[in-house]
Formats: sequence, C-alpha cells, structure tokens
Amino acid sequence: MALKIMSDIHGEYEELARQLSHADTAILLGDYLNLIDFSNLGGILAEVYTREEIQYALHGFSKGKTGISKRTIRDINGANSEKHERLRELIIESYERFFKSLNCECILLFGNTDDPGLMKSISRGRAEIIRCGVRNIDGQSFGFASGSPEGPWTVGLPGEMPVDEYRSMIRSLGRVDILCTHYPPAIQSLTWDDVAMRDEAGSPDLLHYIREFKPEKHYFGHVHNPRCSTLVYGSTACVNVGFFKEGKKAFVHETD
Repeated sequence: MALKIMSDIHGEYEELARQLSHADTAILLGDYLNLIDFSNLGGILAEVYTREEIQYALHGFSKGKTGISKRTIRDINGANSEKHERLRELIIESYERFFKSLNCECILLFGNTDDPGLMKSISRGRAEIIRCGVRNIDGQSFGFASGSPEGPWTVGLPGEMPVDEYRSMIRSLGRVDILCTHYPPAIQSLTWDDVAMRDEAGSPDLLHYIREFKPEKHYFGHVHNPRCSTLVYGSTACVNVGFFKEGKKAFVHETD
C-alpha cells in the first residue's frame, strides 16, 4: 500500500490507472481535463473551436494583455450556444473517463480548470471530493484546499475564486502536518514556468500559512514546468507533484 500524490492529470487517464493499484490511496490535486495542450493546441477546446479562434484568444496572454484575452474567451464561448453545449458534452465525457480510471481509494481536489459541480455529479461516490478540509491519514493530519485565487492569468474558470474566499479557506485549516493544494505558494522559484516564460504568481496566503504553521510538507501542482520543483522553505518541504501529463509518474508520500 502506498500513498500517491499527483496533480495536473490533463487527460492522461490510462496512465493514471497504471500508476495506481487497488491497495493504494491516491490524493489528486486538480486539473483533470485536457482543455488545451499548449504545445500543439490540441485538446477539448480544439474539438469545438477553430485553431484560429484559440490562437487569437491566447495571443493576448503571450503579450501580457490579459484583459483582452479574457474578453475574447468570453465572446468565443458565449457567441455560439451549439458550440457551448458541445463543449459541455466533451467535458462530461472526459470526467466520465477520468472517474472510471480511479481504481483505489481517492481524495480529490479541484483545480482552476475543473468544474466542481460537474465533478460531484459525475463521481457517483467513486472518490471523495474536498473543497476545503482536514483529514487524518495514517496518523498524520492532511489539510486540503481546492482551486485557485484570482490573479494575473485567471479568465473566469469554474475553479477560480476571489482572493478573499481563497484566503478564508486557507485560514480555516488550522495547523496540519501536510498541506495539499492545487495552487503554489508565492515563492518565485516555484511559480516561474520555464516553458511558458511567465510567473504564475502563487498565493501569498499559502506562504503566510507555511510561515505560521510550519507543516512538514506542502504538496501542490498548477505550474507545469517549474524552474524549481522542490525546495525547503523554513522547515517545510514544498513539492510540486505535477506535471503528470508530461512526467506520467506518481509521487509517493513517505513519512519521516
């Protein structure tokens, strides 16, 4: 039996199933859909929208014009009800395949690209989905917080939330041994993506939590190609357990 922790599955459901055995416990930290593969512009969105529409929506981000990109994405998504419905169908199909791939006890967070409402309706009890809370696992307290706070790269996805709401979730956890979130703490070496060539920002509230409560470990994902995937901040080991789509390997949590 192993406690395996992963984030940013992004459609790699067959490989996910191969990484898990029935005796394992899995903690998955969000972003299960492959909405868009930035390396080739493939993914769910590419089955609904043209390559030109996707490139136009992404262009503003590459130039730092996030306001324009947000409006473009909203316009594209809302302009055609048929496309919007087809997108929803594909997302539901993808979540169905995801939950069928889970072959052991699983605790799930939702990421910024996930739809927590759809996840709960489709899971049918095959996993425990936690927005925020604390669980005891093998004698250690694990604190969980889903989603991401609004920031410079948010576009109104279902898993995004106001900063104050995210802060309240983090503060509600109290002291835990192990902190598990989708979003990283605001430490630039952990938040800088070397492929996207941008700082994903991270959460100052998570950093404040680490300083105050000093958990043994903080597991997170979100940043796909971090400049640094592991570092010790104070006495806390901060570990990026993604990007599963690329690495296809589960991180095994071991008690000290």
